Amino acid sequence: MLSYDLYSETNPAFISFLLYRFVESFNASAPANPHFSLCYLAVPISLSDRLQPSFSATNSSTGLLAWASRFPEVRIGLGREVVASRQMTTDGLRACLHCGLITIGAHGTLLKGAAKTPPANARDKLPDNPKQVIRRAERLGKWMSTAGSASLIFSALEVNL
Repeated sequence: MLSYDLYSETNPAFISFLLYRFVESFNASAPANPHFSLCYLAVPISLSDRLQPSFSATNSSTGLLAWASRFPEVRIGLGREVVASRQMTTDGLRACLHCGLITIGAHGTLLKGAAKTPPANARDKLPDNPKQVIRRAERLGKWMSTAGSASLIFSALEVNL
């Protein structure tokens, strides 16, 4: 029998990996870099098992606005989830910055750092649930890269910080 360790997914090291893959995916899809505030959306959305069915019904080319329009229920309670995960996101962001996986650039944007990057197949070595979390973060990175400014993204998801 396998046991499931929820706390391993809230570990700053795991959140760092999630954020690194989010930034990497964002950068691969757009010439711009994500604003650091988007981390506060990416973490709770990626960690949310309740949103998995909406991700399963999409693909990487769907887009954030189409996803939010097709599944309006994703907005329900999202603001509370962002607030509840704020400290966890901050801790993961600090760990990611401290180890050099990402850096903060001009105007609060996030760039890949100079540290040795995780292996490309690291996600595939994870158990299924954490693997799905990372896949959601990567998809969000791609979607958010084409959705517009951070303020537009927050507005589209009806989240205020």
